[in-house]
Amino acid sequence: MKTVGIITEYNPLHNGHLHHINETKRLSNADRLICVMSGNFTQRGEPAILDKFTRTKWALNNGVDLVIELPFVFTVQNADIFASTSVGILNHLGVDEIYFGSETGNITELEELGNILGTTEYNNLIKGYLKEGNSYPTSSDLAMKQLHPNSSFDLPNNILGIQYILAGKKPHSSITFKTIKRLSANYFDEELQSSSIQSATAIRKLVKEGNDISTYVPRDVSDSLSTRKLITYEDFLPSFKYIFKSSTKEDLQDIFNINEGIENRLLKIKEYNSVQDFINQALTRRYTNSKIKRTLAHILCNTKKDTITSFDIPYIRILGMNDTGRKHLNEIKHDLTIPLISKVKEGLHPYLDIEIRASRVYSLVSDKDIYKQEFKQPIY
Repeated sequence: MKTVGIITEYNPLHNGHLHHINETKRLSNADRLICVMSGNFTQRGEPAILDKFTRTKWALNNGVDLVIELPFVFTVQNADIFASTSVGILNHLGVDEIYFGSETGNITELEELGNILGTTEYNNLIKGYLKEGNSYPTSSDLAMKQLHPNSSFDLPNNILGIQYILAGKKPHSSITFKTIKRLSANYFDEELQSSSIQSATAIRKLVKEGNDISTYVPRDVSDSLSTRKLITYEDFLPSFKYIFKSSTKEDLQDIFNINEGIENRLLKIKEYNSVQDFINQALTRRYTNSKIKRTLAHILCNTKKDTITSFDIPYIRILGMNDTGRKHLNEIKHDLTIPLISKVKEGLHPYLDIEIRASRVYSLVSDKDIYKQEFKQPIY
C-alpha cells in the first residue's frame, strides 16, 4: 500500500489546492493521502480565516483521507521549523512520498538551491548581511543571489519546498519529494482575471470586500465562507490594546519569539487604530511583516519561552479521517514511537496545552466555540 503526504494550511482551500490534491493522487497512484495542516493560526502568524475543524472538513470532503494537526508551536515559526516538523510528522506516519506545490515545478533546481544553504560561504554571507541590519529572510536572499544568481529562491512556495527537501535528508527518513507547479496564481497575487484559480491571499481579499468567490473554491468552502464569521487580526484589536497597555518589557521578554529588542519597539507604539496600523509602525529592515505577526500570535496566546524546549515531534494529533485514513492508523499505530492522540485533555503535553489555549483565544472572536471542540472526537 502506498501512502503519500501533503503539507497544507487551506486558508481557505481553493481550486489550486484541489489541483494539488488531484495531481498528487494521479502522479503517485497512492492508496492513501495524508495531510498535515496548521491549526487556528498560520505559518505567517495570522489567525486562520476559519477554524481548523471547518478546514479539516474541507480537506476530507475534497480528497484527503487523514488530517493531522501541526501544533501551534511548530506552525507559527520560520520556514525551516515549519517544514522540518511537518515532514517529521509525515515520516512518523510512514508516508512514501511528499508532494508540494512550487512556483517553478522544478525539483532538481530546488535541490540544488538547498545544497547551497549548507555551505560555509552561504552562512558567512548571511552573518555579514545580518550585521548590516537586514532581516534574516533578506540576508538569506542576498547571500543566495551572490553565490547562485536566480529568480526562484525568494518565492514563498519554493522557500518552503527547499526546506521540505532539507528536512527529508535527516536520519531515519526515506521519503521521496515531488513538486507540482502552481497554476496561474502565486501566493501574494491579486485577483487574476479569467482564471478559476486564485491565490488564497486574493480570495481572502475578495471575501472581505463582499465579492463572489464561488468560481474559485469548492462548493462546501464557498458555503462556509458565505455563512460564517471570518476571522482576521482586526478582531483582536481590543485584546492587543489591553496587552500592550498592561505589559512591561519584562513581561514581553518571557514570550517566545521576543528577541533582538523587539519588545522595546512594540511598547513604544502608543497610538494605533487597527492591528495593521500597529504592524506598519513596528516594521523595520530587521523586523519583517511575518516576524511581527508571528510575535503577535505568541503574545496573544501567551507562548512562554521556557515552555518550548524542543522541536522534536512529541505526539501525533488526529483532526479528522475517513475509512481509508482510519485503516492506515490501525495498521501503523503499534509501530509508532510517539503517542497518537484522538481524545484531547489538558495535561497530556505542554504543547497540546498551548494548542488548547490558542483555541480558547480564537474562540473569543469566532462564531463557534472552538475551545469546546478541542475535546471532541476527531471528525469522521
